[in-house]
Amino acid sequence: MKVDPNISFWLGVITTVVLGIGSGTVSLTHMLPDAWIPTITAWCLFIGFVNSVILTALHGMSSPQSGPLAGGGK
Repeated sequence: MKVDPNISFWLGVITTVVLGIGSGTVSLTHMLPDAWIPTITAWCLFIGFVNSVILTALHGMSSPQSGPLAGGGK
């Protein structure tokens, strides 16, 4: 099964953005009410984690052949 590289690309971009928000690299101060920021950053970290898992699975599924380390050192 092959996955369109555009899907992986855009999911990677989204993952980078949400992890930037969740980790505090992107400041939400003065953009959103202060009461919302902890909830939004927590959700961004969760979404970033899930997207990271999905990206790993997509890259593994779309690989057409085994990599150089799959042969047991041959």
